[in-house]
Amino acid sequence: MNKKILSLFSVFASMIILAGCGSKSDLENTNAKSYPVKTLELKNEDKPISLEYEGITGGSEVRKLSFKSSGKISKIYVTKGQQIKKGISLIELDKSDLSFDMDAAKAQVDSASAQYNKAVNGAQTEDISKAEIAVKNAEDNYNYYKDLYDKNAKLYQSGAISKRELEAAELQENSYKSALDIARQTLQQLENGTRSEDKQGLLAQLNSAKANYASKVNLVQDATLTSDVDGYVVDVLCKEGEMQPAGTPVILIRGENQVVTIGLSSDDVKKVQVGTKTQVKINDNNLEGEIINIVQMSDKTSGTYSAEIKLLNPIDNSSFYVGDIVKVYVSIGDKNSIWIPINSILNDGEDYVYIAENGRAVRKNVTLEDTNEGKVSVEGLKPKDKLVVEGMKNIKAGYRLIIK
Repeated sequence: MNKKILSLFSVFASMIILAGCGSKSDLENTNAKSYPVKTLELKNEDKPISLEYEGITGGSEVRKLSFKSSGKISKIYVTKGQQIKKGISLIELDKSDLSFDMDAAKAQVDSASAQYNKAVNGAQTEDISKAEIAVKNAEDNYNYYKDLYDKNAKLYQSGAISKRELEAAELQENSYKSALDIARQTLQQLENGTRSEDKQGLLAQLNSAKANYASKVNLVQDATLTSDVDGYVVDVLCKEGEMQPAGTPVILIRGENQVVTIGLSSDDVKKVQVGTKTQVKINDNNLEGEIINIVQMSDKTSGTYSAEIKLLNPIDNSSFYVGDIVKVYVSIGDKNSIWIPINSILNDGEDYVYIAENGRAVRKNVTLEDTNEGKVSVEGLKPKDKLVVEGMKNIKAGYRLIIK
């Protein structure tokens, strides 16, 4: 009996030993696999804090230029995108009608000046004779242009000429009518003598004629648009031969300054000011910039505050396209913290990373704070922690690691 019990005990013990050996083997197999990762030893670092925004490229000022008078486009000297210098001619109107108006205004000045001088110096027989001749010439001129206008009016009614040609004929008639009126007044004053109040009236007419002439001269000069800045042609809005009404923009230009506009949030606008430095990334170019203007009223649609950033070292205009979307980093100071690569952070509803401790992966939840280009400052880690920066997507907490 005792032998049987001993035999059963021996069998049972053997089973326990075999089972124990099997469990140890399984554990060794489970833990045998290791995962290669790359780590980064963390430390406190000083890095500039920046606000990250998307901006839109543009010129410091897009200006719409137009003519003061209506007319036909005679010559366009520039093309879209062309670099221009201050003083260069841009677009020119046909000056024929404007020059005629200027000459007519000059004649009125001469006539008014002669009347005033006669009134002041007194009339002589010779002066009266000349005035009579002047009246006769003025009547002949007026009658000619009145007849010309009447003919043009009939042609316009029949559709043979344009309204513009009719208006030009009317302008000529009115100019010579004014010259005739002045010539008659001159003759009458010479014949009747000039009173003091008449002299004052003639002086006023002279001054009015001079002002009108100066205005006509300005219109002739302004018939050639010139650039008042160094910069670029944004767009040409007309074609040669087209009629352009006064005040209608015919060309858009901008200064040489290359500017990027961003929309700051109500919180961020309080962190910056005019003069705040920025980094602007345009294609492969990392450029320094500076805030030059902040609009104090928020946009009604977006609720953001527009800020203009001037590029301190402009790039070639061929690489700077107005309306491009670019990355902007607005500097708001330095921060001493633990900074980790953004791409080392995982998320399963919470932000976390893996730390290598004693050859195994340890999960650490982190709180994200400020960013600096490709890094972010975090809470939840400490200096000398070994952060897994490569291979973290292949591991879980407790996995054995091989540090590359």
